[in-house]
Amino acid sequence: MRNKVLVVIGIVFSLLLILNLGTFVASGESKRVLLIEIKGNIGPSVAEYVREYLEDTRNFEAVIMTIDTFGGLGDSMFQIIDSITYSDAPVIVYVYPEGGQALSAGTYILMASSLAAMAPYTIIGSAQPVVNGVPSNDTKLINFLVEKMHTLARMHGRNETQAARFVTHNDNLGPEDAFKRGIIEIIAKDITELLQKANGRTVKTIRGERTLDLSNVEIIRADPGIRYHLLSFLSDPLVSGLLLSLGVLVLIVGLSTPGFGAELVGGIMIILGLIGQGFNLNWAGLALIILGSILVLYEFYSGGIALAMISGVVLIGLGLILIVRAPPGTIYVAQEWLNQVMSIIIIVAIGSGAIFSFILLKGLRTIRRKTYSLVPQSEIGRAVEDIPAGAEGYVIIAGEYRRVIAREEIKQNQRVRVIGQKNNYLIVEPYREQP
Repeated sequence: MRNKVLVVIGIVFSLLLILNLGTFVASGESKRVLLIEIKGNIGPSVAEYVREYLEDTRNFEAVIMTIDTFGGLGDSMFQIIDSITYSDAPVIVYVYPEGGQALSAGTYILMASSLAAMAPYTIIGSAQPVVNGVPSNDTKLINFLVEKMHTLARMHGRNETQAARFVTHNDNLGPEDAFKRGIIEIIAKDITELLQKANGRTVKTIRGERTLDLSNVEIIRADPGIRYHLLSFLSDPLVSGLLLSLGVLVLIVGLSTPGFGAELVGGIMIILGLIGQGFNLNWAGLALIILGSILVLYEFYSGGIALAMISGVVLIGLGLILIVRAPPGTIYVAQEWLNQVMSIIIIVAIGSGAIFSFILLKGLRTIRRKTYSLVPQSEIGRAVEDIPAGAEGYVIIAGEYRRVIAREEIKQNQRVRVIGQKNNYLIVEPYREQP
């Protein structure tokens, strides 16, 4: 028993290490550059990943952060900016690969870098904030972001006017225009060329100027670990939105037809969706979903008029719209991408709702269908064998073989009469003609 406990503890400890640690292996004295790769939505998992590796970069000549994103959450973006600003080693933000983009939140992160670079055919810009799925023109928020862009550009000697236009005019620039307008310092097709062009440059950091020595460096790739990949997947607005909407439907189906585990699956989907949303729920939307679910279940079990079901479906739909219309809080993404995500969620929700309604209707018909007793309608049958009194045997009733218990002794081919039922057995006795 003790050995089993030790084995379990060892397995759990190993899993914790796998889920929480992103490790890299490096030799002792060579010059090293840390490579951090950001791809996809900017969320809490990305901010945690970046913060973990930038907390101590004293043993690196520089950090290269490749980025390919449409944007993400504002809180996560500012956490990444702070991690870059206070890094011991200069951080080179590189929009990569070719054809990629660093839109909205990605552009803010690029402006915070000690050295900004872009690969050919990449795009930056569209930095206007989006609040609740709608581009925001709130003066207080816009003024703050404009000044933030001014500050970042001023810190690293970049074009402040153009930096502000990313917010006020949603400008989009390719690498050539960004270089000409003083937004980036390097255009490079890959990391090797980036290191060559960055070598020997003097960059500004919050701790002062620093000259980069990037010749013959060893590149150390930051491994984000399984936990990062899982949270990044769940944090995708499309994934979390679908998990929430489909989870509610699966949960209702499971509660209406218990025993198949659908209610458990639905609950897990909802929890995972909430994790992806950062637990920032619209409580009014959640209340509508709960109330709508109660009405649907009431109609399902009561068998009354369809008004309760129609009202419940409408309430659930409204609640889902309130919850998954956009990620919580202020986000910094391209509006076109957000519109595409919401369109996919709506299409899947409509299709799932149609399937869900079909399942409910079938279930209602099954529940309301006339039930049949184990006792056959015809009470007269014929014994197929001799059945002693109190023993089990078989008789034919209405053309079907039935297991019976004889109340009295019955002979083969003798007519019998059903007088009752016990534990799925019919109770029979010899049939006697009425005088």
